[in-house]
Amino acid sequence: MQGAWPLILDLLIALSGALLLGLLAERLRINSIIGYLIAGAVAGPSVLGLIEQGEAVSAIAEVGVALLLFTIGLEFSWKRLIKMGRTGLLGGVVTITVTLLVVLATCLAFGMSIQAAVVLGAAASLSSTAIVLRVMRQRNDLDTTHGRHALALLLMQDIAVVPLVLIVTFVSQGGSDVWSQVGVAVVKTVALVVGLVIFVSQVVPRLLDERIVARNRELPIILAIVTCVGATWAAHELKISPALGAFFAGILLAESKFSAQMRADVLPLRTLFVTLFFVSVGLTADLPWMGQNIVLVLAVSAGIMTLKTLATYFSLRPFTNGVIEVLAAALAVSQIGEFSFVLLNIGRESTVINDEIFQLFISVTMVTLLMTPLLTGRATKTARYLAIRFIPNRKLATEEKEAHPDPIKDHVIIIGYGEAGQATCESLTESGTKRLVIDLSPKVIHRAEQNGLTGLIGDATSAEILEHAHIQAAKAVLVAMSDHNISRMVVGQAKSLAPHVPVVVRSRYQVHAGELDMIGGDHVVDEEGLVGEKLASKILEIVVPNFSVDQKEDTSDTISPSKHDGYI
Repeated sequence: MQGAWPLILDLLIALSGALLLGLLAERLRINSIIGYLIAGAVAGPSVLGLIEQGEAVSAIAEVGVALLLFTIGLEFSWKRLIKMGRTGLLGGVVTITVTLLVVLATCLAFGMSIQAAVVLGAAASLSSTAIVLRVMRQRNDLDTTHGRHALALLLMQDIAVVPLVLIVTFVSQGGSDVWSQVGVAVVKTVALVVGLVIFVSQVVPRLLDERIVARNRELPIILAIVTCVGATWAAHELKISPALGAFFAGILLAESKFSAQMRADVLPLRTLFVTLFFVSVGLTADLPWMGQNIVLVLAVSAGIMTLKTLATYFSLRPFTNGVIEVLAAALAVSQIGEFSFVLLNIGRESTVINDEIFQLFISVTMVTLLMTPLLTGRATKTARYLAIRFIPNRKLATEEKEAHPDPIKDHVIIIGYGEAGQATCESLTESGTKRLVIDLSPKVIHRAEQNGLTGLIGDATSAEILEHAHIQAAKAVLVAMSDHNISRMVVGQAKSLAPHVPVVVRSRYQVHAGELDMIGGDHVVDEEGLVGEKLASKILEIVVPNFSVDQKEDTSDTISPSKHDGYI
């Protein structure tokens, strides 16, 4: 047990450094991931040497990448992946192939061996799924056209990790049985997918009994983690990409009714492990060497980012419309990604690439990753700037008139589908308003879908669930739950994500109405006040038979003192 304490200390140092430099990065209005990378570089052996068990930290960090791809898989189904087939499959393959070949040719021109050129070309062809998706998720760009293109390319690159690892391993070891190795890898991958399909289709439905989940909502979280880590371990044991195993597990669970809630609940764990991953990336960097060779590092970085942008742009153009959106996607994936470290390590351990070349590409990867949050966040603006200057105006205008599919918008989000929520939905039916219902109960969501509504199983106190419901594009949000504490958290979360969207909230008791108003409820429906007015109306009908409607309205302020500005 004593041997575990040094590792715990290293994890504490890594997370503490990530926290401090992440906060500093946010204060400087740059992405916190940059702070995590710098924290690893500063704490690593090249500067302070505070972390001794860097390999152990890196091994733990691999779980973070697996969790990231697991949550990405939860967002997709096989049908959705097939729909993005041409963009993801063909565009991704062409981008990877062109980048690999150009880098390979360039390395050969500089006198490198064919083995080293293949390793470096393969490493350069991959982009950063972790950073690009995190930035796009923070900016709500995943449902934009360029966001979908970038995501399709990134998923294709993640899938391509398996053959690229096989190719790099083959050329590094100088083996001659490449086809047998590929065949074995394909068989292992198929076996893993079949096992996951059986587990998800046969075992999961029996484990996730709706009555049990209704009593204990922690069980889907545990099932999600067990499935993710189990698929990751199985892939590792089969000598294929662990992250790919987690990704397949996520895709299969995406068909489950609990997928949105699973993704939201796994988010804190994923954040922890992904943070460790970026710190571990920083550990491999040699900052003094980078400083001494900064001109070379920046030149190679600019060359690779330019190459990947052009390769991606021309690979996507035959399959999609919209110059600006395609160029924005190309800019977003122009960096060297986290899985490239796996390929570079294989090349270094087999002595195919020497320490000098390894450190150059590690430094270049660091620079491109540091540029990614800025470039991805401003991808559309940068793409528009470049398009206006390099593409004829008439051609650009024609291209941009092409229609792009829009995410759900101008809808009303109903949180809680009890009697009040159902009554509201029925009242909105004749208006033709699009309605999306969020509720934790699968049975309730099934009832809503039977009534022709869009349903989402999840906890509306989670930002992930509200973003999945496209709250930023909604016309209004109705919080129809009776639980005051949950309503208060939902209102606060909704207003923090979309302060421009009106929120109507139900207050079961008058004493809570003021608090809901203060926390951001635009219209608070005071249930006790409404009941009081109705009771008073009935009493007046009995004791004052000739009492007119006008008289009732005139005396309503005295009969229902709870009625005041801000409440309905």
